[in-house]
Amino acid sequence: MSVIRFLSTAYYLCYLLPYALSSILMSASLTGSITSRLYQMSPKQNIHIHLISDATGETTHLLARAALGKFAGVHAIEHVWTLVRTMEHLESIKAEIAENGGVVFYSISDPEIRAELEQICQKDKIPYLSILDPAVRTLSKVLGKPTTARIGAQHRMDEAYFNRMEALEFAVHHDDGQAMSSVHNADILLVGVSRSSKTPTSIYLANRGYKVANYPLVPGIAPPLEMMQNKDVLVVGLINEARRLSQIRRNRLESMNAEENMDYADIRKINDELNQAIKLFKEQGWPIIDVSRKSIEETAAEIINIYNLWVDEVS
Repeated sequence: MSVIRFLSTAYYLCYLLPYALSSILMSASLTGSITSRLYQMSPKQNIHIHLISDATGETTHLLARAALGKFAGVHAIEHVWTLVRTMEHLESIKAEIAENGGVVFYSISDPEIRAELEQICQKDKIPYLSILDPAVRTLSKVLGKPTTARIGAQHRMDEAYFNRMEALEFAVHHDDGQAMSSVHNADILLVGVSRSSKTPTSIYLANRGYKVANYPLVPGIAPPLEMMQNKDVLVVGLINEARRLSQIRRNRLESMNAEENMDYADIRKINDELNQAIKLFKEQGWPIIDVSRKSIEETAAEIINIYNLWVDEVS
């Protein structure tokens, strides 16, 4: 599965989708009414992106967003249709595709529905792309096997699916220092000061199948090091820029109407917290990640890289 994910993701994110979008954006400036969820990059140029899938649409959506991220000055308007498995459903979205134009990215297994969608796009001169086809054809040649037209095959409830569900449950039960007595069952333990993205990173990693616990460092309270020094658990320290932490904490206090506890957002105290945290991480030999300028996905990717290297070393 790792080979398939690598080939399909790398090929589309690095070449095919950006190339397709580049051609479209250079040839036309497209505008229209906002009829579905959008994300803003720049108000200079509008483009409608139609994302059509016979399953959850997760793959189509992620690849399209990754490709669009390579273009500056683009205001992308998303039209998302999932579970498109009948001609009637396709007929119901045809008018909106024709009205707004733009580009269609799709992942449809049924050959008749695919053919009908392509005819709709050709009739209205709308560029379209079946985003997985080139990678699937390449893999078919390499593997010497035909493809199977199973809808949502990547979402089947197999062992990997139940492992992810178990990991998510583990992350929830071991969030914010809970259930430390069973932290030895974790793959990864994240340690950091308050508001250093421990919880969202734990949940994201859990969705990737890793059992992750997290522990908050609180001034004046010694962490339970005896529970953290397990050779079978990778411990990673997370830090954040002091000014960013101060602003994040200040916003949190205001939202909770708890402005009397402003020491929590005092930048001098935060600097002390960070210095103590970094000292602890270095003493314990834990890798340190600064999350200041990183998305949750980027932080998680760095943790996974560290984890894979760590597994190779200890095995």
